Amino acid sequence: MKKSLLSVLFLLPFAAAFAQEMKPPKEVSDLGWMVGTWTGSGKISFGSQEVAITTTMTVSFDGQFLKTVSTDKSGGFTMTKTVMVGWDAKKNQYDSYTFTNMAPKARIAHGKMDGNKLVMESEPWEAEGMTAVARETMSKISDTKTGLMMEFKNGEKWDKGMDFVLTKSK
Repeated sequence: MKKSLLSVLFLLPFAAAFAQEMKPPKEVSDLGWMVGTWTGSGKISFGSQEVAITTTMTVSFDGQFLKTVSTDKSGGFTMTKTVMVGWDAKKNQYDSYTFTNMAPKARIAHGKMDGNKLVMESEPWEAEGMTAVARETMSKISDTKTGLMMEFKNGEKWDKGMDFVLTKSK
């Protein structure tokens, strides 16, 4: 019994230190305005075609990351996404890893806050047999409204893929 009690007392400081390491860094905590469940609809463009899209997105903190789980429905397709956003202190930038049911590898992006907007630009990634570079912008409009814009690089210019407002429901 004494050994067990001593073991627990010995390990308590390590457990407390580990728990503190699990907290997100300040830069990730600063994205707390995104936490909640968001829904919205709008249009998504593929070349010259426009299709209606609806999105449900749940954002929470997960250890040192901001985690987003979302479902997009468009043109009879459903895309699921899980995004983990962290902070790279050495490079002074956010890094995100996006996993979808429509791509064999994660989309990796890097970005910064620009006023009330988090702007993330991806490395080239493959989805549906194409290679793309995307720029995603989340902007705080109010405590219950956020803007979501996705652009795709086309040569030296950016083409808007979608741009709509999400409303916080929880």
